[in-house]
Amino acid sequence: MEIPLRGISRVKPTSLIYILKNWKNCLNFLEKAVIILLALFVVLTSWRWVLAAGEFKGIVPRRGGSFIEGVAGLNVDGFDPGRLTKSALVKIDPSGQVMADVAQSWEVSADKLTYKFVINPKYSAYELADILSKNPTYLGGAMPEVLDNSILAFKLDEPDNDFLQNFSKPIFPYGPYKIDKKTKNEIRLKPNKDYHLQSPYIEKFVIRGYQDQTALEKAAKKNKITAAIGLESLPKDWQQAKTILSKKHILFVNSSKSYLKKTAIREKILNGEKPETIQTLDLLEVNGNGQDQEYEALKEKLKASGIDLKVRQIGLKDALLQELPKRNYDLLYILVDVGVASDPRQLWSSTQRSGEGQNFAELANADIDDLTYEYAKTDDPTKKATIAEKINELIAREKVAVEYKNLEFNYAVSPKLKGFTIPQASYCESGRFDFASSWYFYEKKQR
Repeated sequence: MEIPLRGISRVKPTSLIYILKNWKNCLNFLEKAVIILLALFVVLTSWRWVLAAGEFKGIVPRRGGSFIEGVAGLNVDGFDPGRLTKSALVKIDPSGQVMADVAQSWEVSADKLTYKFVINPKYSAYELADILSKNPTYLGGAMPEVLDNSILAFKLDEPDNDFLQNFSKPIFPYGPYKIDKKTKNEIRLKPNKDYHLQSPYIEKFVIRGYQDQTALEKAAKKNKITAAIGLESLPKDWQQAKTILSKKHILFVNSSKSYLKKTAIREKILNGEKPETIQTLDLLEVNGNGQDQEYEALKEKLKASGIDLKVRQIGLKDALLQELPKRNYDLLYILVDVGVASDPRQLWSSTQRSGEGQNFAELANADIDDLTYEYAKTDDPTKKATIAEKINELIAREKVAVEYKNLEFNYAVSPKLKGFTIPQASYCESGRFDFASSWYFYEKKQR
């Protein structure tokens, strides 16, 4: 007896068993074909589901591709590769937290005067100390002490809560890339196989010089480059991010000069007015790197007021040898790196007067000294902000300086680039490469 497939739901169990045993006789040709096809479909698809479940875990970056940054100016000799080719003791992650770099870990003494760094076994503490000793301005006055080949220590005279963050500036030649080839108008980098952190995803990193800004803009529109700073017109769908630098221009009044000691006189000068006792002012401009419109307007007001403004321009290296240590100026316009953490002690503590200190206004105020010390020893961000506000109020009353806005720049990249991020705040333009190891073009399925 044949039982149609559509009637199976009404068949008794004993009859169903009979059908399964004698299915060749119970089902017609079409019903047999349908069952066989369904069985094959289930087997095949089940195998693929099991295989996919065992292999596919997500999409991850894949290595490869070339990144080309365009630079206005054919000569790229002065290009700063930053963290492309260099590393530091620590890094600052995108959220602003301190993380390991050349130093695997660190500990700070209870009195916050001693810092001990455990160095990655790929490197020698002696070698790092030698590099640091040759760059004393990087250390802020604290000299390195090698405890053994893997431990580097620093001892401070007084607490400095920004000390650790200041060690995020790259100085050691152990970056994720190495220079592969260099010409006058192009630098080619390749991955550093011995890099101690995550290997970069991008295989080739190129810095290429273009004749001028116009040529750079054309290269971007034709997709001949992947990225550039300061594009006036962005190509379609390009990404752009802004970084505020920890550098700003400051105009200082040298309060140690006998004719500039009175607050009223300094105030008139900073307002662009001529004090009766002042005929001539010596204005020193150091490391201008582009000048503020407000500063230019002030200079014009001073000249119009009748002051004979003698402007001298000098490079930073030369200034460090002569004019700055001797405070050889009436007014000083200088590009200052106030640090990512902006420690006010650098510029306003009386301990920084003269010599290598950066209190270029020669300000001596006991209340400000106390506040800068209090600022340095506290960890509370709210308290630090309150102290900084008090310091700024006292400085404003002294009429010894005008601070202009921090320098900033826009960095634009091709929409093909993935994982793109740059610091919101950085000590210099090369900070745009701080997270370049995480940039990528391609993706793959993770197994």
